[in-house]
Amino acid sequence: MRPHLAFLLLATLTFTTALTAAPPWKEILGPAQGKMPAALEAAVELPVLWRTNLTQSLAEARAANRPLFVTFRCLPCKQCSDFDKAVLEGGAELSPILRQFVTVRLTDAADIDFRIFPVEGFADMDLSWWGWFLSPDARVYGVFGGRDHLSDSTRISKAALITSLQRALAHHHDPRRAKWDVDGPAPDLGGPAKSPRQLPGFEGWQSRAHPEEKKQTCIHCHQVNDILRQPAVSAKTFNKQRDFDVWPLPENVGLTLDRDHGLRVTSVAAGSAAAKAGLKAGDVLGAAEGRRLLGQTDFRGALHRGPRGAGEMEVWWTRGSEVLSGKLAVADGWRKTVLDWRMSVSQGIVGAYPTFWPLGANPQRRQQLNIAADRMAVQPYMGSNQKGAAFVAGMRPNHVLTAVNGQSPNLVGRAFLVWFNKQFEPDDRVTMTVRDDKGQSRDLTYQLPARGH
Repeated sequence: MRPHLAFLLLATLTFTTALTAAPPWKEILGPAQGKMPAALEAAVELPVLWRTNLTQSLAEARAANRPLFVTFRCLPCKQCSDFDKAVLEGGAELSPILRQFVTVRLTDAADIDFRIFPVEGFADMDLSWWGWFLSPDARVYGVFGGRDHLSDSTRISKAALITSLQRALAHHHDPRRAKWDVDGPAPDLGGPAKSPRQLPGFEGWQSRAHPEEKKQTCIHCHQVNDILRQPAVSAKTFNKQRDFDVWPLPENVGLTLDRDHGLRVTSVAAGSAAAKAGLKAGDVLGAAEGRRLLGQTDFRGALHRGPRGAGEMEVWWTRGSEVLSGKLAVADGWRKTVLDWRMSVSQGIVGAYPTFWPLGANPQRRQQLNIAADRMAVQPYMGSNQKGAAFVAGMRPNHVLTAVNGQSPNLVGRAFLVWFNKQFEPDDRVTMTVRDDKGQSRDLTYQLPARGH
């Protein structure tokens, strides 16, 4: 068992282990029976109240029997900033439904309480915005948020959030919810909160952090991934070819989902795991791996917690008024996605840093140095740092990197760093093949430093 998992074992089991009796999914996914309360503060022009104290908000939710919607936003990050702004601004469709919740906004990943938020299995920490739907006793109804390598907005939208909020409300107010018991047990909130600073990997991560990171008063979202991974990295049990395969997309099992609806299937790839399970276009996903789904994020969470290699996952869906189920049978390698956008992969604690930022050489420079279009052409950016291993070895800003240890994939930026991290570890010796302004090629060999150096 990886060391950091021991700390989170109880939380993980309580949210992912099947109950002794299978949930009555045909009843759960059938017509809702709850009576929705009248809208609070119905005037659209009134701003939604975003609280900042989670403990007080839970008490308020219990007193009023209202669900909570808790958002986390990493303020320094530009990623997801437009969506965060849209949620805060509300509007004629969003604000009235937000007022049905006790709304909370937290802006520092250090405020994550692991007793309440089972982050490792339920939230993608490479995001800088995400939201949690909670019961008044802090059970997790679902999670909202997500992106892919294309953009911040290909997996979420304001319409999708509204739809997920509506599903969360219907689930909360259904009088049969307690009997179903599909939201996991209420967390024990006795004692102090358990933040990322109390995780086993925090001290190790902090000791290896870059000097600028050590000056931070907050913790960034992607750094929580680093803290969670630190014990496995220290124990040398982290598998870069397996453990980076996080948060698979619905397309990985053959499904394309309507972004704004969240759970409606728009197409099923022929011969895919979804097709073999019996899913068809027009079906609406309802549950997966023992959890009710409020939107696409919850389905991706079920995939994320699914098999690391070959295996099966149970999924339930509706087709008209009929409730159906099947097994998604997946093969080895099914989880792979494009990782280039993930900060915790390109600039995290796993692997090695080349001690320069890999900018792309422009087409004129390629042509001048006679570098083929499908070959590596990296312009190394080192700033004013003349102590980095690459600079000391002789690399200069006017050089163009054409190969690393004889390999020449045409990658730049974060894509290059992801590839480099998967290839190398600190203390490895690497040979960088570079060309100078005259087109002359030479090899520079140096030892990769530890992270933070």
